[in-house]
Amino acid sequence: METEQRADGTLSDTPLPALLSAIAGDGMTGVLRIGDGSEVWFSAGRTYLASTGSSPDLARVLFDGNVGTEAELRALLDREGDDRAAGDNGAPSALDRMLADHPGSEGAVRRLLHEHNLNALFEMLVPTDASYRFDGDETHPLGDRFAQETGELVAKAQERLEIWRRIAARIPSTGAVFTLARSLPTDVDQRLVTADEWRFLSLLDGRNTVADVITETGESAFRVCSSLYRLLLENLVEEAATEPANS
Repeated sequence: METEQRADGTLSDTPLPALLSAIAGDGMTGVLRIGDGSEVWFSAGRTYLASTGSSPDLARVLFDGNVGTEAELRALLDREGDDRAAGDNGAPSALDRMLADHPGSEGAVRRLLHEHNLNALFEMLVPTDASYRFDGDETHPLGDRFAQETGELVAKAQERLEIWRRIAARIPSTGAVFTLARSLPTDVDQRLVTADEWRFLSLLDGRNTVADVITETGESAFRVCSSLYRLLLENLVEEAATEPANS
């Protein structure tokens, strides 16, 4: 794809990884909009924000970084968007504003946005024939402070997709129900459980579905399912005999 202010096509003709690579290689700034509601925002070819139709609200993501209430963050993003729409592109981005007020939260916010973007790209990598359009020189109110190399993000998302295919063989649905194994495997005397694992294990009561665990913990489906997958491989949890009637 040549560098243009505006370009369009379909993902059946140009698969998403190739499209993202072309945008990154040309050092483009703007937003890739996909017909299913997904977006990827670029600054000089680097990705700083990605989202799908099922992605959580950005203010909700940032809230977990302790940089303000959801209402405050939503207002800040709207305010910055209004400034940019009015042509004031020299104003600090929403991200710069919030971190100026909460400098100790920079590391947490960086990690939250990285995970948010990775989850979105992971979802987007499922093959589709959706249409796309690239609009050049548009910028998101969030700002590009934490822009990352696009190729690295895509490679990590592709790794997740491959892992997900293996997970699906053991956890075919988020309606599946698991419970703790009655005993440790015969060759294991003890097993240290991490804090994250305990959050998931404590909810495996033979009634909660995987979807319930995702909702209760607020974690992504990938993180919950990958943790359960590891526990399944170690024979520490097992699928419940039956699923609840309301699953």
